[in-house]
Amino acid sequence: MTTTTPGAGAGVPEALRALLDAADTDTLLRDAEGLAETITEAGWTPDVESGRFGIDGWDLLSSAWAPNVSVFFEGDEGEVRDRGRAVASLITARGGRWVYHPRADDWPAWTADDERWATTDWLAVEPLEWHGRGVVVSLYVRPLVQAAKVTAPANLHLAIERADTPPEGLPHDDDRARRVAREGSVVERWYLAGEHELPDDVIAALEDDPDSRVRAAAASERWYRERTFDGPPPTA
Repeated sequence: MTTTTPGAGAGVPEALRALLDAADTDTLLRDAEGLAETITEAGWTPDVESGRFGIDGWDLLSSAWAPNVSVFFEGDEGEVRDRGRAVASLITARGGRWVYHPRADDWPAWTADDERWATTDWLAVEPLEWHGRGVVVSLYVRPLVQAAKVTAPANLHLAIERADTPPEGLPHDDDRARRVAREGSVVERWYLAGEHELPDDVIAALEDDPDSRVRAAAASERWYRERTFDGPPPTA
């Protein structure tokens, strides 16, 4: 059963509040080792896929270069809306750690029966955003979208990033990738397996890594990249 935070942030798992606590104390976005350790200690369970964790219907994707975290929740529109309001309240109630930048409508303050929920073009609404001491926190809430044969469920996306990371992310660095594959820790190699556009020799090294977690993550990435395996993605 999910443990929730009473009052501000009700309906939000305790593991998410613990993640915000870690960002508060600047222990989350340091490096690969600190990132994985902090996420796990917060209560999230690591998946086979590189950088992925989960807890009770919430998914967390993380990357080590540059360190960042994205938390996702999908559900019906009412549930997503309510949890989005709860997450926004939880962040705002943190006592000034992050300063709110009001680029969007003030929807966290709307009541559940406010008519604007039905009339606002949510796809055009800017994310809520908070800045503070080198960290940027962004919150996106999107309704169900159905276009032709494609349906995108209502979803919430919370991003925690370093303020000094370029908007386009860090450039690909083949030398760093080879160095991590050769000399990095198991956690660093696990994260490396999820990086895009890796050199072929690095992919081969990760698929033949001495640690089973790294091999499984590399196999999972190959499955998603090439769909060369029959059946579901690797689970171990």
